[in-house]
Amino acid sequence: MESEEAGLGPNYLETQTARAVAGAGAMGLAIRLGGVHALVDAACLAILYSEVALDRLPYETLAALVLFYNSLAFGFQWLLGILADLRRAYRFTAVLGTCLIAGAAVAEPLCPWAGAALAGIGNACFHVGAGAVVLRQSHGRAAECGVFVAPGALGLVTGLWLGLNSNLWRWPVVVLLVCSSFLLPRLMSAVAAPPEQRPRAPDVRLAVPVALLLGSVAIRSMVGGLLSGSWRTSAFSVFVLAAAAMTGKCIGGLAGDRLGWRNSSTLALLVSAPLVAVGLQRFDAALAGMVVFQFTMPVTLAAVYVAFPRWPGLAFGLPCLALLLGALPDLAGVLDPASLMPYAAPLILVSALLLFAGLGKSLGLRPNRIGFSLF
Repeated sequence: MESEEAGLGPNYLETQTARAVAGAGAMGLAIRLGGVHALVDAACLAILYSEVALDRLPYETLAALVLFYNSLAFGFQWLLGILADLRRAYRFTAVLGTCLIAGAAVAEPLCPWAGAALAGIGNACFHVGAGAVVLRQSHGRAAECGVFVAPGALGLVTGLWLGLNSNLWRWPVVVLLVCSSFLLPRLMSAVAAPPEQRPRAPDVRLAVPVALLLGSVAIRSMVGGLLSGSWRTSAFSVFVLAAAAMTGKCIGGLAGDRLGWRNSSTLALLVSAPLVAVGLQRFDAALAGMVVFQFTMPVTLAAVYVAFPRWPGLAFGLPCLALLLGALPDLAGVLDPASLMPYAAPLILVSALLLFAGLGKSLGLRPNRIGFSLF
């Protein structure tokens, strides 16, 4: 009665309950797929950096191998995303990814380039397939995006440590990947899928705000690599920074949904600028800066999906392409990271400006509790 008098209608409580159940299911799915995400990234890095432990490749060849892998793993996702969207083959794409990475672990001792190729393509397949499912289930929320992608940070450093220090990881990881291949179809169908919608050409009017968001991602990729690279002095510092990045991604998605994407993300970048600048010299500031700096990642991912709601695979792949473009100068060895240190804070401010503009009303975003009025 009170809900009807308030103008909420007789089905208000039922609708809210259904939304809460759907949200809990989507978050549970994101958590479980996030665990597989950590396994996938750990396997790929262990495959790649086991060549360092084997000490059979010169440094130049190893650097080229890393660039080759990253180009496939990050630069290939947008194309795989389009193919998966056209066929709505998200579960198949994710399972194919885990199978290819298992094959990479077996092939790498025989041919490093074959191992890197299979790992790179497999990584791209898993991210696109699983990421698209999480985006579709999130219904435009950033929290699920953050929970899904966050464990990848710990997976990366775990795989790096395994690859550099041991060769005993190979067959246990292969077994886990094969088990994941059997579990993923059931896992990804546990939550009811939203109604199928035939893909149609994305709205060209959204090209500019999406390009601004991707530009912000590319700059953040460049600065984030600079910050983490400054503290690769011990296994402890690498793991703690990865944990900080994971924490920031999880909190950032939740805060963005609660406070409004534009407000929380832009403010987070502004706060992170001085922390990152100081964090290049002080580890405590680096940890705080990394947490706040990563707030924006799930929001950006969810915002691109809002722009392309019928293309979740493409929406997941485009920010990953921007990550690659931002890291490419360092990966290719054409830019000395030390030369960027004085410009870290100004670059973050530029990224904040691009993010603020990209999350504007032209993207069709609606305010949450606080909305956009604070800016």
